[in-house]
Amino acid sequence: MNQPTLHTPLAVVGSGMAGMAAAIFARNRGISTVQVGRVSEIGFSSGCLDLFSILPGRQPVAFANPFDGIDALVKKMPCHPYSRVTHAQIRRAFVQFTDFMASAGICFHGPEKYSRHAWNNQYIITPAGTLKPTCWVPAAMKAGTEAIAGNQRICIIDIKGLKGFGAMQMARAMQSKGVHVTGATIAFPGRETAGDLMCERLAWDLETPNVLEQFIQLVKPHLQQVDVLGLPAILGIYRFEKLRRIMEQTLGKPVFEIPTLSPSVTGMRMKEAYMGKIADLDLLHFPITVSDIFQDKNEFVFSVTQGMETRKIRAKNLILATGRFMGKGLGVRDEQIKEMLFDLPVTQPENRSGWLSNDFFDPAGHPVNRAGIETDDCFRPLDKAGAVFHPRLYAAGSILAYQDWKREKSGAGISLVSAFKAVSHIAQNIPAGRSE
Repeated sequence: MNQPTLHTPLAVVGSGMAGMAAAIFARNRGISTVQVGRVSEIGFSSGCLDLFSILPGRQPVAFANPFDGIDALVKKMPCHPYSRVTHAQIRRAFVQFTDFMASAGICFHGPEKYSRHAWNNQYIITPAGTLKPTCWVPAAMKAGTEAIAGNQRICIIDIKGLKGFGAMQMARAMQSKGVHVTGATIAFPGRETAGDLMCERLAWDLETPNVLEQFIQLVKPHLQQVDVLGLPAILGIYRFEKLRRIMEQTLGKPVFEIPTLSPSVTGMRMKEAYMGKIADLDLLHFPITVSDIFQDKNEFVFSVTQGMETRKIRAKNLILATGRFMGKGLGVRDEQIKEMLFDLPVTQPENRSGWLSNDFFDPAGHPVNRAGIETDDCFRPLDKAGAVFHPRLYAAGSILAYQDWKREKSGAGISLVSAFKAVSHIAQNIPAGRSE
């Protein structure tokens, strides 16, 4: 059954970090928005917000202050997405995003919001027993970063049957770096003989009060000589802050979570918080994948189908936040990397043999990881001649060229700032208003 055509000032295609950020910034500007896309990639997120920490190269350089690193990066790579934004725009993007997420129930802890000088990275513990630099951490990880900074005694607890998270292995790795860590293993109440366990299932179990109480009693004997307790991220999907407070009050110790291997509970929480919040806002979200977008009378036109209903969307502006290969914003056809919706030119090595370095662990990274869409300073994609492809088409997030967000530890930052700059430019050219 066809529904009336929906006219909107802005459509956001994609529901990952860049898509969420674009919708949030548009809402803050009073721009009515239609968003389409499955919130899938965010489920692989650690829950932290990286800005920048590593300058890749044959000898990678680490930066405590992400802005110092960005300045060095832009000097070395003048086409990087960060070259198109100012420090002030970066700060505003992070502040607006974290303020929105706090209103949705996920509080982030990072630098003093409006300070120009105190934006230093902090460290979280990874399942590999390494220290990962990041800029903003969710409240559930704050006690861990403070314990590392304060050289406190940490006990990490793992769960029998939980794959990819070994407390003793992590403790040995951290001890070699001078961090005071011990490890212990417990059997999860009610699943002592369950075999392989998944974090999501355990998170649901801990939402039950009697399971949480049993879990706390199993943990308690291991905390005699430590200051802080570290757990895999399993403390619930929706009531995670309350569950952590209950544990801290009962145990008398700060408790923090460690992000696990993907798919992660921390990413699921962000997805659920976002989806729950936008239900109260002037934002229509269709959790489907769009495969065809047409240009008609200077508008972007596509259809969304849910169940038996099909609706046509006509948007004056469009932000492409479809991600890279996992999000299917990029794909491979005829030995070339292609942009999948508009067939935009993709900056990439001349042929497939140049995609990868000979050394799998090359510290400089692989050229394919820097493939993507070139844009102007407003993040509007360019055509083959180097001109703007369409004056009201924008791109944001990992689909952008000249960045290697995994090595740079810049994924959230690139997504937030490109979405922020794109929405700012859109706001200059259209009046705020509701969709019709």
